[in-house]
Amino acid sequence: MSAAVLEAIERDLARWEWSKHIATRPTTAMEIDAVSLIAEARELRDTDLA
Repeated sequence: MSAAVLEAIERDLARWEWSKHIATRPTTAMEIDAVSLIAEARELRDTDLA
């Protein structure tokens, strides 16, 4: 049981550290939204694979 509790605490700590790191990053203004950018990249990939 103690191993499971320790694992859960370590996971929560890692999430907290990651959230803290992300919160300190500067914002980026993009001319295109991320969804459109990903869709375009997938289309290019699919074209290359065909």
